[in-house]
Order: sequence, then C-alpha cells, then structure tokens
Amino acid sequence: MAIEHIVWDWNGTLFDDGPALVLATADAFAAAGLPEVTPERFRDHFTRPITDFYEKLAGRPLTGAEQAELDERFQLSYARRIAAATLHPDTVNALTTWHESGRSQSLLSMYPHELLVEMAQLSPIAAMLSRVDGTPGGGQHGKEPHLRSHLEHLDVDPGRVLVVGDNVDDVVAAQACGAKGVLYHPGDTALLSMARAEGLAVPIASSLTGAVRLALTFVDEFSGGGHDT
Repeated sequence: MAIEHIVWDWNGTLFDDGPALVLATADAFAAAGLPEVTPERFRDHFTRPITDFYEKLAGRPLTGAEQAELDERFQLSYARRIAAATLHPDTVNALTTWHESGRSQSLLSMYPHELLVEMAQLSPIAAMLSRVDGTPGGGQHGKEPHLRSHLEHLDVDPGRVLVVGDNVDDVVAAQACGAKGVLYHPGDTALLSMARAEGLAVPIASSLTGAVRLALTFVDEFSGGGHDT
C-alpha cells in the first residue's frame, strides 16, 4: 500500500525550535532551583506527557504547584526565544516535493492551536497543508488521541499515512493509530539521543527530504531501523 498522506510534526521537525525548547526548559529549572538541564540530559529524558519529563529531569516526583511553576516559567522563556526560530532549511523543499507528487499532507502539533495558526513561520507552507491542528485550548493532551482525531477529520486510511516526527511519542502514536512512522533525527540538534532513536526500530531520516524519499519509495516491507539521508 503506497503512502498517500504525510502527517508532519511541527516543533523540532518542520520548525527549528529545538534550541529554544532546551534553553527554555533549562531556564525554568534554574529559576525553580532544580537540577541543571543540559542538552544531553534533555535528549536522554525527553518524553510526554511533559509532567513525566519534568519529573525525570528533577529526579523526583513534583507537586502540582511545582509542575505549574515550571510550565509558567517555561512558557515565558520560550515565548521570548521563539521569535528568532525559523523553519528548518529543508522544510519548504521537502513539502514542495511531496506536494508536487500529487499527494496530500497535514500538520499536527502539540503546541496550542490558537498560537500555532498565528505563527508567521507557518505562512510559507500553509497553502500546501490540507489541515493544521494544534492542541485545542492549549491542553496537554497525549499525541495518540490527538493523531487519531486528526486522521478522523482528514478521512484518510491510516494504513496509507506516514507520520514524520522527531520524538518517541510521534512513532508510538503512529503505530497505535495504524499508520507508519519515520523518526526525523537531524544529528547534533536532535531532541532525542541517537541511541534512543535506534531503539525504536523504525526508519530514521536525517533530513526532511529524506523522509519524503522514504514515503515516495514505500513498499510493504517498509520497517526496521534503517537510515535515509
């Protein structure tokens, strides 16, 4: 079954905000007097829900008040840093290549929907996307139910869908919904360590165009932990 639709992740995938995410998390933990967050610790522990991620970084359970404080401090720091972030250099080329193949694509983000659709960085690719979904009301919902709802609105066969994202939850959500998954891992700027990426046993693309190549050459045997550059 050929891939007919790609669901792209936003943060850390099409949108190059990885450094902002790491620095904003580090800012929040420093302000709260919690252990230092380095890029290496971020890559080793990143997971969703974010509350679990924060507890892994803290090395202990956190109270509701501590979680709320970290979230507030993170959002303030991220908002200051995000204006300088841009699309990945490969984003427009990758989406244009897929668009010109005559197939469809959409965007699914865990970023609050009302903020996502207002981002200036989205405008160069918006016309090539059949649907754009962020989390409704800014809620921290899991990726799997978010993806399931997204696919239902698209009315596409999950078996013909490829999900491209940069983290474990993207791959897990795809598999749970009956779609295929490719992990985007841009090397040194990735938010997931290569060891964790390879442990997922799914194709790994070091570029967005590489992910499109995988989608265009899809066959039933599309699986395993191979790499495409």
